[in-house]
Amino acid sequence: MLEQMTKEDLPKGVMDIVETIGIDAFKDLVKLAGGSNLYIPNESSLIKTYRNKIIKKEFNGDYKSISRKFGISEVQVRNIINK
Repeated sequence: MLEQMTKEDLPKGVMDIVETIGIDAFKDLVKLAGGSNLYIPNESSLIKTYRNKIIKKEFNGDYKSISRKFGISEVQVRNIINK
């Protein structure tokens, strides 16, 4: 029955998600996680590991330039490099 539903059949409370990801992806999400509490991380926590990987790759000994480039403190850069 879910497959036959259109946007017009859905409640208004889910329309922001449907308009963002599309109705087909929304239906897949309902099948995957419908009825459960789904945590979606914010962008900054999602990209943190990737950012740290880039920092380690680009690090050339200059903590200050890396900290400026990524908008973090030199202490944070040191912690990332030393992990």
